[in-house]
Amino acid sequence: MSLRIFLTLFSILLTSVSLSAEEFAVATFTRGKVSFLAATDSSKLWKTLKVNDVLKPGDRIKTGNGSKVDFFYKETEIRIQPNTDFTLKEWDSDKKIAKAYVEKGAAWFRVSNFKKGSFEASTPTTTAGVRGTAFGVFYEEKEKTGYTCVCEGLVNVNGTEFAKGSGGAMKVGATEISKNDYKELITEDGATLKFKEKRKDNPMLSRCLPCHKPVGWEDNSFTPDETYGKK
Repeated sequence: MSLRIFLTLFSILLTSVSLSAEEFAVATFTRGKVSFLAATDSSKLWKTLKVNDVLKPGDRIKTGNGSKVDFFYKETEIRIQPNTDFTLKEWDSDKKIAKAYVEKGAAWFRVSNFKKGSFEASTPTTTAGVRGTAFGVFYEEKEKTGYTCVCEGLVNVNGTEFAKGSGGAMKVGATEISKNDYKELITEDGATLKFKEKRKDNPMLSRCLPCHKPVGWEDNSFTPDETYGKK
């Protein structure tokens, strides 16, 4: 192979990588065991996800205990939490459309650069449609219940709109979504004593602790999310 041909192929490769980074979300941080199954991989073998790997439609992510991964696309963030099974169902940066699916576990999103209602995050029981907001999506297998909590803006969950400090929950077989209020449980400082009491009846709340540290009480059962609130 001549030097000219080699340089041409190398230039094409660099351009392709650059375009992928502009069109798709890119991993900016990983911790622990994060497995990655690319939709385009005909071998169907799970691989270890690394920083700078690109998340494309059909790709599936699994995180282990204490593990996590952050993806960024411009101002949009996708943070996949420990013990989570996540799939990117659809992504079109030109049409500003995206669909994510949390089979189990938890993921947190900050959404920008998308049309109203065109970014969806689903669980087996819930679908949240948003634009320009921050929210968390959870699915607890033991409870067979999907949860959504709103950190900023408005989120439409199964046809019901929720504002900052509130959220919805839907159990398998239920006909109506239940409403939850988190305003006195989580403040800008962190998880309050009321959060601690509420968690006794709702263990799912433990998934909030990596991002919202206990205030006035202690809990060492979780790994703090060292990138939450940072870019």
